[in-house]
Amino acid sequence: MADPDALAVRRAAGAALRGLRRAGTPLHRIGAAARGEPLRPGLAIEALLGAMRARFALAEDSVERLLAPALADWRDAIGCADPILVPANAQGAAAEKALVPLPIPSWCTWLVDAGVLRLDGPPAIQGPRVVQPAWLVVIREVELSAVECFPIVLAARFGSGAASLHVHLALSPPYLAEEWRGSICLRAAANRLDRGRPPVGLWLGTPASPAASDPAAGQRGETVVTWAVDAVRAPSARPERAEWPSGWPRWAVLRVLEGREPQAVWDLAALWGARLGTAPESSAGGPDSGAAGSMRLAVDLGSTSTVVVEEDSAVAGSMGGKLLCESPRRGVPSGFRRLAGDARTAHHYGCSEQLLAPGGQLPTALAAAGSRALAALILGAPSEAADQVWLPQAPPVPTGDAPEEWLRADRFKSPELLALSDWLTDLPGESDLDRAHVSRRLLETYGYLLGRALAVAHAAPLVTPDGGRWRLRWPRLGSAEAVLTYPQSAWSTRTAEPFSRVFDGVGRELCRGLRSAWQSAEHRMVLDPAAANAARDLPQDSRHPIEAFVDFGGLTLQITVRVHRAAGRSAPFIGGSSMSYLLGGERLIDSAAYAAADQDGPAALREAYRTTARRWRLLISRGGHLEQGESALANAVRETILDTVFALVRRQLEGTLRRAAPDLTALRGAGVRLYVLGEGWKLAALDAPDEHREDVLLRHLTEWLARRPLLPEASLQLQRMTKRQLCEGALRVQSEKEPDEEALELQGVDSSSAGGLWKRWFGIVEPDGPPAVDLVPGRDDPWWQALTGDAGRDGSLLRVEQWFSVPGSPFRTGLAGGRVAFDGRRSVLKQWLDISGPSLVAVRMHAALLQRNLPGSAAVPG
Repeated sequence: MADPDALAVRRAAGAALRGLRRAGTPLHRIGAAARGEPLRPGLAIEALLGAMRARFALAEDSVERLLAPALADWRDAIGCADPILVPANAQGAAAEKALVPLPIPSWCTWLVDAGVLRLDGPPAIQGPRVVQPAWLVVIREVELSAVECFPIVLAARFGSGAASLHVHLALSPPYLAEEWRGSICLRAAANRLDRGRPPVGLWLGTPASPAASDPAAGQRGETVVTWAVDAVRAPSARPERAEWPSGWPRWAVLRVLEGREPQAVWDLAALWGARLGTAPESSAGGPDSGAAGSMRLAVDLGSTSTVVVEEDSAVAGSMGGKLLCESPRRGVPSGFRRLAGDARTAHHYGCSEQLLAPGGQLPTALAAAGSRALAALILGAPSEAADQVWLPQAPPVPTGDAPEEWLRADRFKSPELLALSDWLTDLPGESDLDRAHVSRRLLETYGYLLGRALAVAHAAPLVTPDGGRWRLRWPRLGSAEAVLTYPQSAWSTRTAEPFSRVFDGVGRELCRGLRSAWQSAEHRMVLDPAAANAARDLPQDSRHPIEAFVDFGGLTLQITVRVHRAAGRSAPFIGGSSMSYLLGGERLIDSAAYAAADQDGPAALREAYRTTARRWRLLISRGGHLEQGESALANAVRETILDTVFALVRRQLEGTLRRAAPDLTALRGAGVRLYVLGEGWKLAALDAPDEHREDVLLRHLTEWLARRPLLPEASLQLQRMTKRQLCEGALRVQSEKEPDEEALELQGVDSSSAGGLWKRWFGIVEPDGPPAVDLVPGRDDPWWQALTGDAGRDGSLLRVEQWFSVPGSPFRTGLAGGRVAFDGRRSVLKQWLDISGPSLVAVRMHAALLQRNLPGSAAVPG
């Protein structure tokens, strides 16, 4: 219903005061005149109830039943009958005074908006009560419109139990943009000073309305709750509050869902003013006149980290800012403005103003207050639950290995990678969850939150000088184009669904977040090899028609070889090959932790493994490097990774060239361009500081390839592709083209069936071919023997899930897993490595550690 005339509401309040003989203070003098003696609480209560009756056209019995019980006559003040919530950080010598709530029932805020109740300064704590001076603004004459103001005092008591809660508040966007197109998000967190007690149940939302048939709009949660409201449907602030956007919610109610359910009512405009003061950023505004800006941005979403490269146009309007830049020292805005709460702990509850971005890369992870919030996101409506999680935020100072008080959901890029996560077991009904659905839902949620964070950064107002003063210049955002890179492989090995289809949904959610500030946003997809080719530093060289793309990611090792036709040479028989192994960086971290854990002490294998794996992952997500005392482990990891990965690359290069040019004459003298992609390579330089890791890694790669060339007679061009370079290359790709020929898969190893040779290692996989009988890898293959050792002769090695079921030290048996049957319609090498690859790497790392632990070698840390 439309708001009734303010005069009618003030007259309804003044009707209760017509018998009062003293005159009130004129409205224009209440700031200068003395307050005088407050009205009797009983008379003031009658006036407030009369104003509410006129405001909502309520019957007399409804007012007595719904509203009157909330107010009490305390002789010296109008008392709030129910106790209120006063946080612990609003009390004491170091209190945040702005966090003291208003001592009123929440429905009284409607009277403040109607101009009947005018607050006189901030509330204050006086003993066991919160006291708020105010003015009652009424019209007592029926035929005249003279406004009179009478002083009143509002008060409420607060309990000691509620006072043990520490509260954080944060608002997004972090500026008062009148043209913001997305939802307005208010986040509240309450944690107990006694951390051993259960989490706090919370409700955050709008003040109660006696005219509403449904409960007040809001959101429930535990420890952290985010109330997202569409600005066009939010209750408008009264016109005289010009510094607050007209479409934004002005009032917030936080209720603790336990005991008598104490609640706090806050004026968001007052909290905003207390937080920013008179800074230029505290004022509201909308886009200035001028040309609309445009932007192209590329996103490389990895298993452990994500990079965004933002490119605006020089001939269009300027942006407010960019989320990420090449300088790792610049903070990355979270999209939230902390209104209250301790800045040292705000990142635990999604209320910090900075994102966690070690080395200028965002962790591919989501943060939540607990498992219930994640379960609601996975099982509920994504549009409602997405705002209850957030991108990991940065502490004000580095915390090292300190435990995180929030739940980190990571490793969700694919269902297979999700199976390696440990947070999933904390969710209720984990065994019944469809991992493909979980992975897709978390990826799309991450895309939306990333898009919103980008939009907040782009729409940030610029502070500019104006005639000796400072003013805000608001950007005008036109169109944005997002480019997503994706690997040419299956997202799920069970369904064979490609990454392109899944990332297309991520792109749609990314654009939904971008449209919070941009008028329009669209996305397109670019293959990783196409982006890498466009980003190369070296010019196109026809002498190197052989390209090898080695994408060492978090879950998979993807090797793609392309053979182009060179001028003056005959066309190759095949255009290339592609192999994907479940041997990414996440699995190799597990292998390294397993090998080191056995060295540290077989009796505590599980705990040592868990500690080492967790520490390595924290080094990658938070930043840092291995210490000098861990040099033996770092060297063993580097040698094993480079030896294993380049052995597979060399094998595929040789096999592809055999199929492309069986007599090798057509490719004689041809060179190789080797593109090294992915973050898994950084495991080979984890002992180097973050800022020098790429340089150290490139040095290790160059030295390794100089000692052990991939193809002895072929020249090599090495191109390291960081995630940022890959994004820059994706922006150069104007249109995505399908590969000229489908990449083929090779067998990879000689295969024996029924006692005889069945297929050579460079044979092409035939998915529709007849299955082989009793198929095993050929034991006489010298490359296979060099790669696997005894494991290649004895069958397979233990699967990862079998590691902790072996009594004693599992390395005494070489992690032997026995015979395994293979499917001849798939690559035998891929099948063997997908099962036994992590164990093979662990065995080789363990052997390297033993060698280094011999007398005269560096000791392994204990």
